Amino acid sequence: MQSDLLYKFTLPDERVLTYSFQFDGERYQLDREVDVAEPWCELHFQQCSHCPYQGSGPKYCPAASQLSLIVKEVDHLVSYDRIHLRVESKQRTIEQDSSVQEAVSSLLGLVIASCGCPHTEFLLPMARFHLPLASAEETLWRACGNFLLAQHFKSESGSSTELLSDILRRYENLEVINSALVKRLKSQINSDACPNAIVLLDNYAKHFPHYLENSINRLKPLYAAYLMP
Repeated sequence: MQSDLLYKFTLPDERVLTYSFQFDGERYQLDREVDVAEPWCELHFQQCSHCPYQGSGPKYCPAASQLSLIVKEVDHLVSYDRIHLRVESKQRTIEQDSSVQEAVSSLLGLVIASCGCPHTEFLLPMARFHLPLASAEETLWRACGNFLLAQHFKSESGSSTELLSDILRRYENLEVINSALVKRLKSQINSDACPNAIVLLDNYAKHFPHYLENSINRLKPLYAAYLMP
């Protein structure tokens, strides 16, 4: 099956790690099954305090089980090792030299957004238009655009729209997930690459309100044409 997205890590010793992803065509969730997940992926192991599957649900945490397909291959890597990242999609190819933790963080961000966890489903549009190694400002712009388009669709359907505070609440929920995933990973793997990659994601989730307040005004001049009478 042809992949929708391909991540390639070229390591310092010239070995190449390849991660191929196919997505559900309608909602862009990951279209791959985990045959036998690791014990640390079981739902009740370091389960998120706000998990909607309290008392019942799948055997395995959706996010952890998808991450289990990745973490073993990078367990020997060190966060600040330099690698070459190549991301291939049907539309374009992006290449850049990067640290291991930055590249893995970009990869894990894609997986967590599209893994099927109810708390990360609001990120599915971000996964559909994935931007590898995005800066904080780029992610802010994409997140705000994603939120506003969601409000348009809600308004069309007759549903009440959300306040901007609601998107902040969603990012607070991500902090809980990131913290639980770090605990899962630290219980099973030896290197710091994956935990530190999630810490990078978590730093963005934690500081999203700050980015929102301080960065959105810097973008305002770009929209001068929209503000003219």
